[in-house]
Amino acid sequence: MMRYKSGFRTLLSGRGLSKALCLLFFLALMAGCAGVKGPTGAGYFKSLDRWSRGQKVYQGFESRLYVNATCKTMDFRKAYVERYSASYGLSPEHASALMEREAEQAEAYNEFFFSAYTPDGSLNDFDEKGSVWQIYLEDAAGNRARPISISKVEGSEPVIREFFPYFDLWSKAYLVRFPKFADSGSEIDPEKAGVKLIVTGVMGKGELEWLPAQ
Repeated sequence: MMRYKSGFRTLLSGRGLSKALCLLFFLALMAGCAGVKGPTGAGYFKSLDRWSRGQKVYQGFESRLYVNATCKTMDFRKAYVERYSASYGLSPEHASALMEREAEQAEAYNEFFFSAYTPDGSLNDFDEKGSVWQIYLEDAAGNRARPISISKVEGSEPVIREFFPYFDLWSKAYLVRFPKFADSGSEIDPEKAGVKLIVTGVMGKGELEWLPAQ
């Protein structure tokens, strides 16, 4: 018993004390980390999964296009702003301003983040006027809208991949904007009714479909 006490006093003296304190600090830190949820964005990734689709386009037995897209609905934009704000530590004022900007864009356009890979890099030309591909947005009744603009997404690729993990090193990212109304004049609302993003050309055709919320 005395020997045990002596050993205990030795542990809490000199170098033994330092080691004990370091151990206690490490255990406390790990316990704290286990209980704290950082900007991992569980809600964001749930929304991303809800509003993202992907497909491979073939010509015969050859793959011509790998495409993924996220429909940027208000539901998705809210989740995006929450995760972006948490990741970058935005103040409530800046987060509110970002949400306001996203809401304005949602009011003006049906917008998609669009990632594409083509084995032949020269065919990944969605933002060019003479592109080999055509893109349409179609509602459940077959009413179509053509893009207002298709622009390449510039910026830090690691950051883009953090928010859109399907965007890889071999793909190009685009922002595709459609009007809120089809060519026929009917409104297209992805959150209220099903829509299809149709990618077509001489190389093949692909359809990404979003069904209405149940």
